[in-house]
Amino acid sequence: MTIQRMTNSLQIDDYLDLLNYAIRIDDTEWQQEIINLMKNYTEQKKNMDTPVLRNELWLQFDALNDELLSLFKQLSLEKDEAEKAKVTERIWELKYERVMISQKLESIVNRKHHSSK
Repeated sequence: MTIQRMTNSLQIDDYLDLLNYAIRIDDTEWQQEIINLMKNYTEQKKNMDTPVLRNELWLQFDALNDELLSLFKQLSLEKDEAEKAKVTERIWELKYERVMISQKLESIVNRKHHSSK
């Protein structure tokens, strides 16, 4: 988790703590104010976070590709069948992770495309 995401998470936690306290003391006006603040905060972060998130996902994608290239080279040089099996399993894990990152990137592009209409 990036520092920015941890900070965002802590900020949301603070809002939720305040909301829980407002509920406990039965202050409905304050509850509504906190809910509105949270909505505004998350909307602002969603709009701001997309380029940061997209960049982070591309960095992860590139790192996975580098690791895959290294593993393919290792696989071609490996003589031990048991070790080949381990390397092959790791390759499939990384390919799955790469697909998941691709889907996240696609959802960001689609979300941005739909919100601009």
